Amino acid sequence: MGLKIKWNDDRVKGATTAILLIGRDRLARGKKDDLVQRSLADYRDDPEGYKAAKAGWADPRELGPLTNPQHVAYYRNLVAAVDALLKKMTENKRQSNSLLELDNYLVASLKDVR
Repeated sequence: MGLKIKWNDDRVKGATTAILLIGRDRLARGKKDDLVQRSLADYRDDPEGYKAAKAGWADPRELGPLTNPQHVAYYRNLVAAVDALLKKMTENKRQSNSLLELDNYLVASLKDVR
């Protein structure tokens, strides 16, 4: 029997929060390329480091250290896209069979955010 990650699983919320927090940090450092994919990779590669860093970061809905107007606009669009995606996953009762499948779905769904 395969692992089922349901739409209301903490791992979905954790992954989307990591995308926002790590993504915002990467944007603040000027690293916008493949932001969603690289943010998820950073999260999966070092979950303990993420948890330690997360304690010092502002709420994911806040702009935090972003000052570049283009990055601010992109981040706001990313937050809105994550909210819409979570709503869509809940409405469709989306499930994944693995963390890799979940990550691939998140990357595919959020890659076109501008």
